[in-house]
Amino acid sequence: MKKIVLFIFSILLVGCSSQDINDYAGTSPEFSMKAFFQGDLKAEGIVKDFNGSVIRTFTVDLQAQWGGDTLTLDEQFLFNDGEEQERTWIIQDLGDNSYTGTASDILGTADGKSAGNALNWKYSMILKVDDSHYEVEFDDWIYQISDTVVINQTEIYKWGIQVGQVVLVIRK
Repeated sequence: MKKIVLFIFSILLVGCSSQDINDYAGTSPEFSMKAFFQGDLKAEGIVKDFNGSVIRTFTVDLQAQWGGDTLTLDEQFLFNDGEEQERTWIIQDLGDNSYTGTASDILGTADGKSAGNALNWKYSMILKVDDSHYEVEFDDWIYQISDTVVINQTEIYKWGIQVGQVVLVIRK
């Protein structure tokens, strides 16, 4: 019985400790979607499984272009196993550090909010793994490190359980 109570308490404690975008208010350098995502960018990243083991590495070429308050972000992924993927985001700056975005493999819209040096992006996506497709949720955190570098850390969930993670460094 003690083990069950301890397990439930641990789950509740972990649930209460998740980060909030407002925790980053006042941190610097301040993240600006418009300032950072402009022109050609490069990224390198890893994909981890539910155990934290690196299962893939990849590079990304990104082209970012603003038209008013709308960002078009073209991404070309190359994975270490030779797979190539493309995604085009259409992101709308709503003002007040809030954003929405769409892409062909995103279900509905992605919603984002920034404060200080961080941006939190949440969305559902159809993720292709081998010959199967899975609906998963992404909790995406982007941290401004300098004028030329952001680090993106994403937790991937299925049925509320973390099943993977992506870590990505994006450079101007």
